[in-house]
Amino acid sequence: MEIIPLIAAFGSGAIISSIIQVWSAGRVENLKRIFQEKKECYVGLLEAYHRAAVEKTEEAAKNFGYWQMRCELVAPLEVRKAIQEIVDSNDDLQRREFAHENLKNALRKDMAVAKHTK
Repeated sequence: MEIIPLIAAFGSGAIISSIIQVWSAGRVENLKRIFQEKKECYVGLLEAYHRAAVEKTEEAAKNFGYWQMRCELVAPLEVRKAIQEIVDSNDDLQRREFAHENLKNALRKDMAVAKHTK
């Protein structure tokens, strides 16, 4: 009769293990989705930034504003501040160079894709 508690214990362990696996898989999927959303926004922002710098048109500026707003939805405060520095440094080349570096570092940190080395 000692087999019944053993079966019950094994069944409980399997159930707990299944719950943990489902939770873990859901968490990983959510992290992948968040990464993809941020990547899409950041790539769109950088493409719009390039276009605005090259074309210098109202349409290109509005496109940059659109991507800036999308980044506001998914980016942490550090990235949002770095994007605003780009906007604010439009007429100051030295400040703009600093803003470029700051934005690159903030994006690297948020995406955890590379360490900045000098």
